[in-house]
Amino acid sequence: MPIFEFRCCNCNQDFEKLVFGTDPEVECPHCGQAKVEKLMSACTAKVGGKLTSTSSGGGSSCTGCAATSCSTCG
Repeated sequence: MPIFEFRCCNCNQDFEKLVFGTDPEVECPHCGQAKVEKLMSACTAKVGGKLTSTSSGGGSSCTGCAATSCSTCG
């Protein structure tokens, strides 16, 4: 499913939205403004029984995880 993350340029709130190619422009659900920027999302997949993240935070934790190393995920 094409779920994208956005940040509103007006109220600076982050939000997610399911977007299809035929959808009209995205509006902020907090303030209703259409001036938003698409954010780069980290992707996580389960490979060989372990979670792998595309995040390159250099020692930072995976998305939604408090661990400091992906070697502890799984």
